[in-house]
Amino acid sequence: MQNVIIQACSEQDKEWLSHVHSGTRIDIQLLDQYDSRFQSELIGYRFGRYLIIRFDEFVIPQSMNCIGLIAVCRFLIEDSLGECFAFKSEIVSTLRRPDKLLFMAFPAEIHRRPLRATKRQSLKIPAAISLRSAQGTSPSFNGVLVDVSGKGCRFQFDASHTGRKVNLLPILIRIDWPERGIQKEVSGMVRNSKMQDGFLTIGVQFDEEQPDLDISL
Repeated sequence: MQNVIIQACSEQDKEWLSHVHSGTRIDIQLLDQYDSRFQSELIGYRFGRYLIIRFDEFVIPQSMNCIGLIAVCRFLIEDSLGECFAFKSEIVSTLRRPDKLLFMAFPAEIHRRPLRATKRQSLKIPAAISLRSAQGTSPSFNGVLVDVSGKGCRFQFDASHTGRKVNLLPILIRIDWPERGIQKEVSGMVRNSKMQDGFLTIGVQFDEEQPDLDISL
């Protein structure tokens, strides 16, 4: 799948920012001697000037001066297709009180790559999810599938059940789709998670392809 490069500072290319919400998880890789890499959270931005990213204290020790370092930033945007965005940026300032924040130069260009070859249809299908382990499955949480293909889906539910993220773990999804006469259980693996509009959404890759769930057929 081919990368697309967007000139981020052009007014006509603000479109990519409409997909990036406060709380978006960003993977940051510092181009330092240790090649440090950690997860962070987008707090906000000023278009054309800077991005504001929150980090945890333990990933950047107080003794470390990271101003002037270049960082590679990557994040996922899940929509009907699903894309990975990446860019390089310079750390221009840091703040440790009242929160740990990085101020990064607004990227001059964004690299944009589709995550999957099959397009998913946006919809709402009642479903429930539970974790799988050697001891069996955990209690289930009700929610909805907000898109689905034969290879995977996105599952959305109330974040109050689990907090703000879900670990990359094996799960079992119970799907009730009366319009297509489908009532089944599908095993899969959580690949990503994010908060949006008060709900937690997780991306799931099925262990085996499910042709009856591929509505593009």
